[in-house]
Amino acid sequence: MSDQSLQTKIAAIGADGYVTADEVLFLRRSVFANGVVSATELDALFALGAHAQEGDAEWAQFFAEAAADFYLREEQPHGYLTPEEFQSLRRRVTQDSSANKLELGLLVKLMETATETPPEMAAFVGEQIKQAVLNKPTGPAIDKVEIMLTRRYLFAAGGDGNVAVTRREAELLFDINDAIGKSSDSPAWTELFVQGIVNHLMAHLGYKAPSREEAFRRDAWMRDQTVDVGGFFKRMLSGGFGALKGAYSNHSDDADFNDQRDADVAEAAKVTGAEAAWLAARIGRDGAFDAHERQLIERMRALEKDLPEGLKALLERAA
Repeated sequence: MSDQSLQTKIAAIGADGYVTADEVLFLRRSVFANGVVSATELDALFALGAHAQEGDAEWAQFFAEAAADFYLREEQPHGYLTPEEFQSLRRRVTQDSSANKLELGLLVKLMETATETPPEMAAFVGEQIKQAVLNKPTGPAIDKVEIMLTRRYLFAAGGDGNVAVTRREAELLFDINDAIGKSSDSPAWTELFVQGIVNHLMAHLGYKAPSREEAFRRDAWMRDQTVDVGGFFKRMLSGGFGALKGAYSNHSDDADFNDQRDADVAEAAKVTGAEAAWLAARIGRDGAFDAHERQLIERMRALEKDLPEGLKALLERAA
């Protein structure tokens, strides 16, 4: 099927503003017929998404999957969203001032599946999530889909702090909670809010992806047929387990590495005075504790013996 024919067929889908599972099946077979998403197909998908945001569950899933495939496979090495690609994507999703629900799903999908994204993307996606929650016609509110998107965003491997919640992300949780806190009784939001803030306070270790340049170097090494890969591993293994251990321990004993890792984790789990001061200033900013903040306080009480005095004082005031 030619690109022009495909565009015409895609344009006929979702004429009523809704994309069915059967229409998604057609799109999947057509767009992925050759295994890749072309720039023309991407344009057609975004055009369809602009006038047909609603649909069966398969529609949002396919839109995010197809568009993410394009952005993460467009250039070598695969998996890296370049600054240029991010700016192009940013222009697409802000044509109508902010990302729609399909585009928001795509942004989160990219952060989940990308090896690395540009530093400014995390703040941009967080702001888009916040705007989706705050700019409801009936006032600020967060639904189940947005709660799940927020959870995925917070713990995305290609995000701001990888699996650790950063200060910026913790501020986002408080911003959303301040907007919806007194009107929302969602247990799912309460749990996400509490988990996210506790994660920020208690954990600061995360996996750091290699840079795009380093990925290029590794990829080139693996593709270089002049490198005797088999011989390298044969020599490494000829020394037995000790040689294998040495090759992967960066000249340190496994026990030393594990001890250091344990020490790092223990240090990351401490709530510092600065963190306590931030939380004391941020929680109950409007002069009262809402139900979600009180759940956070109760969760922190379980950790009271490990908390700085400033945070213990806050827990006392909240009692």
